Amino acid sequence: MTEAALTPRPAFDDPWLDDLADRIWSKPEFSMVPIDLEEVPARPYAGPPLDERGLRIVFCGIPSDYGTAFLLHLIEKRVNLVAAVCSTRWQRTHPKPDLVARIAGHLGRPVEVAANANAEPFIRSLRAYRPDVVVMASFDQILAAETLAVPSRGWLNIHPSLLPRHRGPEPIYWTLANGDAEAGITVHVTVPRIDAGPILAQRRTRVSVGETAGSLSKKLVAEGLAALDETLSRLKAGSAEALPVDLAQGSYEPPVRHAELDWDQPLQQIDRLVRAGHPDQPPYFTYRGQRRYVYGIRELRPRSGEGPGVAVRPLAKQQFP
Repeated sequence: MTEAALTPRPAFDDPWLDDLADRIWSKPEFSMVPIDLEEVPARPYAGPPLDERGLRIVFCGIPSDYGTAFLLHLIEKRVNLVAAVCSTRWQRTHPKPDLVARIAGHLGRPVEVAANANAEPFIRSLRAYRPDVVVMASFDQILAAETLAVPSRGWLNIHPSLLPRHRGPEPIYWTLANGDAEAGITVHVTVPRIDAGPILAQRRTRVSVGETAGSLSKKLVAEGLAALDETLSRLKAGSAEALPVDLAQGSYEPPVRHAELDWDQPLQQIDRLVRAGHPDQPPYFTYRGQRRYVYGIRELRPRSGEGPGVAVRPLAKQQFP
């Protein structure tokens, strides 16, 4: 994929949204960490009105580069966005309306703030919007069957892997840590089991030499926009085909924490862990009782009997009288 394809320039005809999209897409790497943006729009929404007649869509996500890019894309397409859902779980100590809420509010669309998306009060509120589809991108809550049954045409998840491979919350990390030659992004029907629902659309891409989790995330979002458009178009036309997945042919990996590097591992494996952790979860080693995080490595020369971490030969011990 070319750099131009990786850097779409959405046109909202609204200064605040145009600037926000430019700032996100100008990043060389996308982060899965929420954007904690304090600024507010200086003026009311100035762009064209959203559709009021198409599929009734609710967006659900946390405001990472990944999640925000999909929300902005739905707005650029002028879909019938009837509400947005933001989660307070990532904020932990001092919950407040986040960037997802601020974007929806700028458009004059209702916002639901969900501490527990499976609680009866939230489910009642979601039903009141009469959604045809809920689009979920980068959300931090696991949903129960009652919640998933609310939209008439399904609750869609945009998962950055070639499902059923790399089910779970950190698929991009595991794609790189395992040395996969190919990556992908999948739009699938959400079911109570994690990332196990039928597939509606999928895109594939090669993992480039030196690829990091951040660069791959941006690449996959660019591919995922078209996959989402394709899915919504087919749902609207009533022609969507959901392909069942064979979970036995896939994999599930757990959440990731900062990994401690083992310098006895081959350089190739250490390199994978470093790239998989960049930029959000860099691995570390301990030096003089403190953690030192590693954001990049390169081979200076082949080793020939040197111990790990040795760059030069030690000086000979000096003899004192």
